[in-house]
Amino acid sequence: MKKTIILAVICFMAVSSGCPLACFAEARKIDPEGLIPSRKIQPGDTIKINVWKYSDLNATIVVSSAGTMSYSYIGEVQVAGKTPEELRDLITRQLDQNYIANPRVDVTIESELPTVYVVGEVVRPGSYKYEINLDPLKAVALAGGLSNFASRTALIIRRDPNGIETQIKVKLNELMKANEERAKYQLLPGDMVVVKRGWF
Repeated sequence: MKKTIILAVICFMAVSSGCPLACFAEARKIDPEGLIPSRKIQPGDTIKINVWKYSDLNATIVVSSAGTMSYSYIGEVQVAGKTPEELRDLITRQLDQNYIANPRVDVTIESELPTVYVVGEVVRPGSYKYEINLDPLKAVALAGGLSNFASRTALIIRRDPNGIETQIKVKLNELMKANEERAKYQLLPGDMVVVKRGWF
């Protein structure tokens, strides 16, 4: 009970100061046995895999926008929505069955910076740091703007932790006119904005 109260106070102080990650860091120092649940893996995270005594099995892998991860020794697997511990158990089972007996595996989220993806007819397609109140128009601006062949319609492709995809059609010209419209299309971490080629 006393430990729980201490953890609650630390979290309240960290969140109040705008440092939620500091809360979890301090909490794990006090409770290394895992009272605080692990954050689930998200698209864009960098996953670090370490296998004790088998350095050739170690890997650092970026989770795709689809929430999958390709690890040579188990193939491509859906990892978004899993905790590092769940992924560790999965990798351990696969390695134990196919490569080495009783492997000791450690899985950590090395990078926790949320990202969005902007692809298609933009100047600089790629991944960009997620920001609060980011909408498709701002995301396109981060990617250098529209190409000469871009349509004025974009798609937001969003996948939930189970990999189920939702597509949201957005008229970019409408976002330029009304702020209330922009609020309806705010992006979430891991979203992909697709700008297709226009027909002229």
